[in-house]
Amino acid sequence: MKKYLQSAALLATFALLAGCSSSAEKEKHLALLADSRAGLISAKLPLESGPLSIMQATAKGSTIELMMVYNQDAKGAKPVADVFKRSVQTYCTADDTKNNLQVGLSYRIKMRNARGQLLIDELVTQQNCENN
Repeated sequence: MKKYLQSAALLATFALLAGCSSSAEKEKHLALLADSRAGLISAKLPLESGPLSIMQATAKGSTIELMMVYNQDAKGAKPVADVFKRSVQTYCTADDTKNNLQVGLSYRIKMRNARGQLLIDELVTQQNCENN
């Protein structure tokens, strides 16, 4: 019986270590994916759409951080909350970003006004998409 308990404890330890390794490998893979995606976006910067400009894209772990500037004073500019809400909808429905969210990446959107004041600093995840 003692030998059986030792074997069971040893198997449980190996299973636990394998699970941790698998999780660490997944995080490493997601970090590489986020870094690659941020690099692709960075190569196209600045991206402009009316009064909104994406100025910087970086990766931190499995999160792609996007620094945007929103010119609220531009003709036809909408309230920043509406712009952010529309951005989230786009991230949740556009094929490339939707796929990234589904595999576990997230997007951190930092939106500043033309004077550099932080207007929005929000994380977009698959869970955000499911809740909307």
